[in-house]
Amino acid sequence: MHHWNSKYPARFELDSNHDYQQWRDEKLAAYPRQLADLVVELGDMTAITAAEKAKIMQLVERANMCVYSAGAADIGMDSLLKLGAQLGISQTDKSTRHTNSDELTASGILNKAIPFTTRPARWHTDATYYGSDKTIQALFLLCKRPALTGGSNKVLDHEMLYILLRDKAPEALKVLMRNDCFKYKNPKTGEISEQLGGKVFWTNPDGYLNHRFSFRKMDMAWSEESDVLAARDILESLLLEESEFVIEGRLEPGLGLISNNVVHTREKLVDSEDDASKRLLYRARFYDRVNAG
Repeated sequence: MHHWNSKYPARFELDSNHDYQQWRDEKLAAYPRQLADLVVELGDMTAITAAEKAKIMQLVERANMCVYSAGAADIGMDSLLKLGAQLGISQTDKSTRHTNSDELTASGILNKAIPFTTRPARWHTDATYYGSDKTIQALFLLCKRPALTGGSNKVLDHEMLYILLRDKAPEALKVLMRNDCFKYKNPKTGEISEQLGGKVFWTNPDGYLNHRFSFRKMDMAWSEESDVLAARDILESLLLEESEFVIEGRLEPGLGLISNNVVHTREKLVDSEDDASKRLLYRARFYDRVNAG
């Protein structure tokens, strides 16, 4: 473990450079560069060992995510929630949403939303539009059935995106960290929710970096301030460039993702016409995060 949060507590303070430079160099050296480097083999995701937990925590500190195998556990939501509890997080948004929205497959009234369709999803974090007081900080996935073809994801640690911005466009990063950049717009009614949205990057009370962003414009009312729009354009350009730190892969049966809601995509997929064989991933979103050290 690197224990960066205690070693370099000022690493995300824009007016402090020493901690940032020290953390930056160590983070870049430690960052995984391929999917295989993110994998943790678990014997049973509902009863992880001390060694397995230590490896998960190490990868979460290095990349804010890891890929894991379910092992002997049942593939379902209960297993996903038990895994979260063992990693110190339990404040899920599960009870606030439609019951089927925890299953990423074609699911009744939700099938027009991108996660439940075969359409591709551009770069985003989950639940971008939640208010600052109820931000989704962790996203867990568990695959029971993948699509017939396609559906792979690209993932990027938001701390790496922070580094790219701070090194290449520090003034844009300042805007994204200090301004309320967007509000939520109901795509059906056009109504603006003043209490939802806010900054793009910010730190939580424990000193960890949070990030929320989506390419979707239909439900994001971006500020019309010129500096905010310019900063958004720079951020979008960096994501579209897909730096060397982007990792791509697809979750196969029994594999899952632990993440602190890293920015991610999903490519277009082709699914089975048989309902019993359709793509099915379980998803848990948490208001707390996996704090590695």
